[in-house]
Amino acid sequence: MSYLYICNTSCDSLSIVDIESFQMTGYIALFRDTKEKVGPHGLCRYKNYILTANNYSNSLSIVEPYIGRELESYFIGMHCNDIVTKDNTAYIICGESNSLVSFDMEQKRIAELLPCGSNPHSIDMDKERKELVICSMESQSITLVDTSDFTCHRQIRVGDYPTSALFSIDGQKVMVCESNLGTEGRGSVAFFAVKGCKLINRVPVGNSPVAMCCDKSYCYVSNYGEGSISIIDINGSREIKRINVGGMPRGILKYGDYIYVGDQYKNLLLKIHLRSEIKKAIPLGGEPTGMLLI
Repeated sequence: MSYLYICNTSCDSLSIVDIESFQMTGYIALFRDTKEKVGPHGLCRYKNYILTANNYSNSLSIVEPYIGRELESYFIGMHCNDIVTKDNTAYIICGESNSLVSFDMEQKRIAELLPCGSNPHSIDMDKERKELVICSMESQSITLVDTSDFTCHRQIRVGDYPTSALFSIDGQKVMVCESNLGTEGRGSVAFFAVKGCKLINRVPVGNSPVAMCCDKSYCYVSNYGEGSISIIDINGSREIKRINVGGMPRGILKYGDYIYVGDQYKNLLLKIHLRSEIKKAIPLGGEPTGMLLI
């Protein structure tokens, strides 16, 4: 049985959804220190735990999903946006301190900090190459970091207000959401070759693309500003389909023949069949963002 865990940023909780029955099975509340908000925004798996990067408490939370509670939390840096892990290290980006933090999960301490552009918003890892890609919204760049020596070895200029960057499954490309937030124009997804950091193509999508997921063949993009999902052929570098879903779609994940999308306008989780485009919806907590399937 598989479960989908979704960050509810404004409700300081994780929603738990049985993905097979598409039913809510519960919430996991995150600790609050006095009246301070937590604001879980990004999440990832570490061994049998879930780690969340928290916007408002500037912390990392360690959650035991099977018993449904938070075990510990640690201060990391200002406005934690996203998180990935490799072995016993968590890598967290801090949007206000413009830094990448490596956190030793065994020693439970910050190991190193690295500057990584202005307002870093997303992080992804190619575990084969042990390389990170960080997307920085205000410096309009992506940064490639070698985790073996924790150094920034490449920085690539991209389009306006990039919100998300992912490695392709084969590790040969980096895909970047160039959102053009605040404008009425369309956004785009740029494809860069990892080797040589050269721009391959730039594919127009909908208004304000903010998040992506991908499989071997396709990239799925949530267009926050127009309530749609773009489907891009990765090898052909072209949009092949756009599905209208309404609301303000943000977090996105593909599983089987379906895509799952968090709607921040109506606080819903949408389940959309890729071929028929038939949609189902269930309510979530406030401001759904990051998603993780376990």
